[in-house]
Formats: sequence, C-alpha cells, structure tokens
Amino acid sequence: MINVTHRRLLLAILFISINLIILPSRITKSGFEAGSSSGSDGGDSLAFAANTIRAGRGAPWTDSYEPRQTKVRNVRVSFRLHDVENEPRPDKFLSVDSFFCRQNRTDLPAVLQTNGNGRLFDFTTTVSTDLRLVFMGDSLGHQFCQGFEAAVLGRGHEHKRTVHKKYNVGRKVFDCLVSSAPVRGGGAVAFWRYTKMLQRKTWAKITPCYSNERLWGENFLMEILDHKFADEPEGREITVNQFDAAIVRIPHGWMTAEEITKERLVEVVTFAQNLLGVRVVVFTTVGLDNNAIGAEEWAGIEKINEYVHEIASNFKPTSVDGVQWIMVQEWSRFTSAILRENGLSMGYNTSSNDFFFERLVGGETSWAQSVPMVCANRPKDNLHSECRRNKISPDGIHWCVETLGPRFTASIACLLGCVYNERPPDRTTHRGVSRLKKCEHDCNEQFMSLNRISDKYIGNGLTLHSTSSSAI
Repeated sequence: MINVTHRRLLLAILFISINLIILPSRITKSGFEAGSSSGSDGGDSLAFAANTIRAGRGAPWTDSYEPRQTKVRNVRVSFRLHDVENEPRPDKFLSVDSFFCRQNRTDLPAVLQTNGNGRLFDFTTTVSTDLRLVFMGDSLGHQFCQGFEAAVLGRGHEHKRTVHKKYNVGRKVFDCLVSSAPVRGGGAVAFWRYTKMLQRKTWAKITPCYSNERLWGENFLMEILDHKFADEPEGREITVNQFDAAIVRIPHGWMTAEEITKERLVEVVTFAQNLLGVRVVVFTTVGLDNNAIGAEEWAGIEKINEYVHEIASNFKPTSVDGVQWIMVQEWSRFTSAILRENGLSMGYNTSSNDFFFERLVGGETSWAQSVPMVCANRPKDNLHSECRRNKISPDGIHWCVETLGPRFTASIACLLGCVYNERPPDRTTHRGVSRLKKCEHDCNEQFMSLNRISDKYIGNGLTLHSTSSSAI
C-alpha cells in the first residue's frame, strides 16, 4: 500500500505542476456545426445546448496510439459516430455467449428504429483518449467495458488488450482483470471484476479469480497499476501507475438493495481515490434486472439510484489531489425508457411500472426473465416458448451491447469530457460546478435518453467532444 500511495503523491505533484505551466487553450466556434434539441420524434437532436457538445472535422481527433502526444486544444477525450457497415458493432471482445444478440432476433419496434428524424441505435462509436480509465463491476460492467474497449482499439490493435485473470463456466469465459494499453489517443483502459463493492476491511494480500468473491486482492490492484506498455516510437516502457477516472457499475445482481447503502457507496469513492488515484468517479445507475421481480424490489433499486444522485450532488473533495467530481450516468432512466416503448408496442399498460414484472415461465434459465426486456411480442401465457427474442436483452440480466453499447460508450466519453476537455471546470466556484452539472446533464440528455441523432453527425468524419468551459 505504501508504494501505491507514494506513487500517487509523486504523480499528483507532477500533474498539478504541468497544469500550472501549460494552460489549456479554448476551442473556438469556427468550423463547428450546431444542432437543435428534441425528443425521440423530433428533428435534429444532437443537443449543442450552450455549446457543451461540439462537432468539427479533423482535430481534436487523433488516430495515433502513441502514449506521449500533445492534445490538440487540450481535448483529452473525443469520439466519432459511424455507420454500422463502416465500423463494426462493438462485440469483438465479448467473451460470453449470453452477451451476444447476433442471430434470430426480431427488430426493435418501429418507435425505436431509425426514421427521418434521426437514429437511436443504428450507429457505432469510436473513442480517442489519453485518459487512463478503470471500469469496475460485475458481468454487466464487464460486457460494457468490452464494448468500450472495442471503441478504443481499432483494427490491428486488438493485441494491446491483455487479460490478466479469467475464469470459465463451461464454454463461457469471464474476465476478472484486463488491461488495454495504449489505446487510440495514448491512454489506457482496465476492467476489474467484483461482485461485492470493494471495502477496505475485505482486503486480502492475494485472492483468486472466481465468480463470487468475498474478499478483494491486493494482487488485482497491483497488476493493473503495474501494467506496462510500450511507447513504440521511443522504445520506452510506460507503467499505468494510476487512473484518471473510475466507471462504477453497482453489482445489484450480487447484493441486495439493503446491502447497498449510502455509506457503502461513499466507501467506493474513497477506495477509488486512495488506491487507484482517480480524480473522477462515474456511477452508472442501476436498471431493471433479474433481481427486481416486483414493485418492492424495484423500489429498492430506485432507492439505490437516489443515493447515487445525493452523493454526487453533495460531494465535497477531501483533498486537492483526490476525487474532485462524482458524476452520474443515467443508465436506469435510459433502459427504462426503452422497455416502456417496447412494452407499449406489445400492448401493455405502461402507465405504471407493473409491466416490468411480467415474467416468462418454463424457461431454461434459473431466473424468470422480464417479458418486455427480452421479448418482441407478448407471449401467450408468458410462455418462454412463445417469446420472439428482441435486440434489447439476451437473457433478462445483460443488455445487447450491439444495440446499446455505442450509446453507453458515447455517454462515458461525453461525461469525461466535461471534466477533462479544454479548460477544466473550477471546483472551488459556483460557476465551475454549475458548468460541470450543465455539461453532465447535456451528455445524459443526448446519449442516455431516446433523443435521436441526426444523420449528419454519423459517418461524416465529424469529431465530437464535450466541454464545461462555455456551459451556461
């Protein structure tokens, strides 16, 4: 632990020194296009409200994987949207068959399909970043990290992904610990699997990789911090050492709602700060899963998400070199909106959430799958055999990364840009906090909602990035 703390202190001093010397320049509006905002049936909807999300050609995008490169206009994370035929769907690293939604799937209902007002899902995302990111969570965090890795490791760069630890359940391969570096833009991405939120008191020197851990191992921590990758042009070796941000999936599938308290969530932030060195924590809100079998369980999920919002809203940094921002990715709102539209197309009464809890019977899984989550039709007597599988969820636990992954990835890149792009927001001022919150809101409104994206922003070589520097 001492080595990690010492390493963090040195890097924190270096980080502050660099930022004092090299003040980031501001992107001008020249050459960038702006669109209007609307709902799922509206017009051009890439919401450039207050210019928090910007689009332009060429820079600040870079296809280089060199770790040491100057970021154009201090944009540290940017992304592009593509036609599916030009950039494959993000499934090349998916390692579990139940993560896939490739074959024998019924199309989404018409309201969720592409129309003249834009697209919801018929695109893919690529990302360029020099940030060092760690995704933490269970198999849902696993599958969407794999989707993000596909977005930062282009063709010919797949070998830069290292699986440190994994376990098998039959033919299914679950990653416990993964490092991808360098990624497009020069950064790094790691995945750390856990099924219980990490606590200091559950530390062990060494733990194995298996499905349901009770302790977390220092060997896991040190492996991703000590991961080395090559600076190919200079022939030097670089060590990850610490991360800029943690993207946290709360493992509700392995913990009861009663176990996931506000105190446990705050401890996750402390853990990420003290041991991983992050300055940003992004919590993904919990959506419907196999454990929410009724209104009472769903109320427990909503309570967890309330805790997340309260923690993010009331957070105050404990040190200048620790976590500065807690952000929220509105995953629950997004997936609930999808299920509501799907349920409506199936003929359910969607005025309440009761239809969420319609469950298949006679299925092959040990859990009862939500009908609107996995079916494209309303099956007779809710029989598993009568369900036509949709492109939303493969099994009532996981989500179709091929469908939802590009929006997940774009939203994460957008949220991180609110902190790290251009001139970072000032945490000590009301104006800085307000600008960050406005940027966070715009990212969620665009990518974690059913707001459509105009065709002109997809497949046209446009680079998108977010910024809090001019948010109102």
